[in-house]
Amino acid sequence: MNERWDDFADAVESGESDRVNAAIDNVEDMGLDERAQLFESRFDDLTAIYADSDDGYVRQSTVRFLEALSPGLVAAFAVDDGERQTDLDRETVRRQADASSGFLLEAMTDTDGRVRNAAKRALKDVFRTYDALDDEETITALAAELESMAEEYTGKRREHLLNAREDAEFAKRSGLGRLIEGFQAEFGDELDLGE
Repeated sequence: MNERWDDFADAVESGESDRVNAAIDNVEDMGLDERAQLFESRFDDLTAIYADSDDGYVRQSTVRFLEALSPGLVAAFAVDDGERQTDLDRETVRRQADASSGFLLEAMTDTDGRVRNAAKRALKDVFRTYDALDDEETITALAAELESMAEEYTGKRREHLLNAREDAEFAKRSGLGRLIEGFQAEFGDELDLGE
């Protein structure tokens, strides 16, 4: 697995979209248990790539790779599946979601808007993971943290943080409420609700 990680790390550190996309595709083809194991063993190495880079493309690549590596929502559903097609348990899925959310909150304040947008997309999966784990309390706490963070910024950073907070709030709503709101967002002006 170390040799495979070295190839992934080299691709992420290159910041070259073709290499990064290939690494992401390879990770997404891995089984849940293998991804979770790689996440556990290499999370610190991956976040170190982010912390050590002055290149926005590399930091964006790190966020995108982390999103692909984290078993997240798929794992949350798999651990509740009666057929148990994974060795993962709820605690491992939660711990990895916690690690991802902490890293992604930091990335939400990055100076590069591409990095923030990648982090915002990745956070959506984290919110959905907590939702699948029936953990509304953590989603609420993340929404509050994002709102608090937004107070420290202006401009696009503030906007991105508030957008991520809205995504967290959206994840907390019931399945039917999310479906209706998503439908209204998509087709709002075309709907005639009899008003």
